[in-house]
Amino acid sequence: MALDYQVFGHCAPAFHAHSILWYILLCLAAMLILRRSLPPAIGVLALLLFVLDESHILPAGWWANRNSVIAVALGFLGVAAHLRWREEQWRPGIFLSLAGYAGGLLASETALGALAYVLAYELFGAQKGIRARFRAAAPVFVIAVGYYAFYRFNGYGAANSELYLDPGTNLPGYLMAAPGRFLMHMGGQFFMLPCEATFLRPSLEPVFIVMGLGALIIMGFALHVLWPGFEERERRALRWLIPGALIATLPSLAAIVNARVLLAPSLGGAAVIAVMIVHAWRMKGTATVAVLKRRLVRGLMWLFIILHLGVSAILWPAQVAGLRLLMGHLNAIMRSIEMDEERIAESQVLVVNAPDPYTGVYPVMLRYFDGLPQAKSWWLLSMAPFTHRLTRTGDRELELEIVNGQLCTTLIEKLFRSPERPMRPGDRHDLKGLIITVLETGDSGPSRLRLEFEESPETDRYQILVFHNGGYRRIRPPEMGTSLELPYTLP
Repeated sequence: MALDYQVFGHCAPAFHAHSILWYILLCLAAMLILRRSLPPAIGVLALLLFVLDESHILPAGWWANRNSVIAVALGFLGVAAHLRWREEQWRPGIFLSLAGYAGGLLASETALGALAYVLAYELFGAQKGIRARFRAAAPVFVIAVGYYAFYRFNGYGAANSELYLDPGTNLPGYLMAAPGRFLMHMGGQFFMLPCEATFLRPSLEPVFIVMGLGALIIMGFALHVLWPGFEERERRALRWLIPGALIATLPSLAAIVNARVLLAPSLGGAAVIAVMIVHAWRMKGTATVAVLKRRLVRGLMWLFIILHLGVSAILWPAQVAGLRLLMGHLNAIMRSIEMDEERIAESQVLVVNAPDPYTGVYPVMLRYFDGLPQAKSWWLLSMAPFTHRLTRTGDRELELEIVNGQLCTTLIEKLFRSPERPMRPGDRHDLKGLIITVLETGDSGPSRLRLEFEESPETDRYQILVFHNGGYRRIRPPEMGTSLELPYTLP
């Protein structure tokens, strides 16, 4: 990203062109694996499914997520080299595979998903003895352990968040969340269920978990019906590609439930769907399968064709265009923030109520991108989706009340604060110019805060912003004993 900025400046199309080149490399790496593992016709279909997979849209199209594409592309190149080394005794393969794994891990921990396929191949796919398998897997194991030791020793990883659950620091939390997240990912992988909706409506999570379980049952039933008709090469490939995809989901279960984390698991998913489509197509009229089973499997085949070859192809341009429109709208809101630009460099900015995390947090980054001066501080008080009441209680004091609500009720708020570290009445946070004291709390977070300014909030030191009527407006604090009501509205 730093290289892009140095070479292309603010030319965003060039950034995306660079990302597309990495995505092409990812698809070529997937092709090398599928070509070696599956018969030609099925391998081509699996590659097409992989290329069009809607879970790849955000990694390929979001500049900040390119690291995952790089990581999995290099990791898959390593897997392809490993397969050639093991099946053709191609000596350079061992060195190229290790280089691919190391390069992928330097890009992102997402590469751990690619390493899962090597483990699955040696456990379930390699045809040589156990001792040979152990020797072949040992270098990968050493790299993975070394990477993890470096990762932990240098303090990488997530902490104190309810959404990012690092198994190295919060194993109980990870184990509690993993089954539900796994099922939701399976529903997204095979039936394109929009599990990201739980980010906006957490109450939908049980629904998507049940639907994900149903997706696994359907897939298991279809594989059971079709398995006797598979060729031995296909069976052998699925014996390690399916476990590889399942193991590859384990690192992704530490993150937010989102289709973009399925980049590595989607390789095995594409292979399974391709084999099922081809054999369901061929079983038309066969007498070896009961009529009802045949109809169910062929119905599933048509559903896969519609979803993964039709809808998914449409979603690529649709999502990119939608994302562009949405971000353009939100960027326009941030660029229209009412502030005193002449003294912004000496100001401490207080955002009382942000309706969404993007416009609440990202003005700092957008101002940097636009070459504008930065404020001394940028404080965001609340993203709670409730009415807020700001009351003047002293010469240098305000109180903020979340009316009929509280903080930390939405997933985006829980991203920043885990329930294991609750805020309690009396907690004080000194922000060097503003002291925030928790006065009252609810089940999930504070419902009333005291704001103690180092100087009067009317002074030029502070700029207080509220979201009102579709934009951020600068306000003067209420008079003593009076309040300002701020109804919740979407941006």
